[in-house]
Amino acid sequence: MKRTKSRLAVWGVLFLAVLMLQGCSSNENSSDEFQDVWAEAGETVHTQLFDFTVSDVAVVDSYDILVPNDGNRLVRMELSVTNTSDEKYTMFAEDFQLQWGDGKEDFSTCLAAVDEDMTPYSYTLYPGDSYDSVMVVQIPEDADKLTVAYQEKLSDGEDGSAYFVEAEL
Repeated sequence: MKRTKSRLAVWGVLFLAVLMLQGCSSNENSSDEFQDVWAEAGETVHTQLFDFTVSDVAVVDSYDILVPNDGNRLVRMELSVTNTSDEKYTMFAEDFQLQWGDGKEDFSTCLAAVDEDMTPYSYTLYPGDSYDSVMVVQIPEDADKLTVAYQEKLSDGEDGSAYFVEAEL
């Protein structure tokens, strides 16, 4: 009887050790799942909830009533977002950050919509629906590259994968 209890104790300890090791390895794998994804303008990017494409990126002198401040220029681009999930989502213009340099201040979001073609403050995408719009951003004159960035947020508030679309100007 004593021998059986000690064997059960050993098996119990081994079982707990295996469970702990599995927990450690699954945590490592889950953090490896999140990564930076890079694409070029015109390529479709696949996130967990939607696909998006940034295309037709061009420097413009003006857009409707928008003109750049001194020392800046405007960049206009097409944005297409398709809901690939089974849920409806509200998307916001600020979901996509526009970056043009390495500095902490070298980013913005698109300018507020001045016509029906520009990305509105928010819009709802139902499963399978797509939304096409124009984003316009003001950047410094000397910027030669623009990156459109999207950061996934998990249900627990933590960051998921980050997606970057680069465009030469």
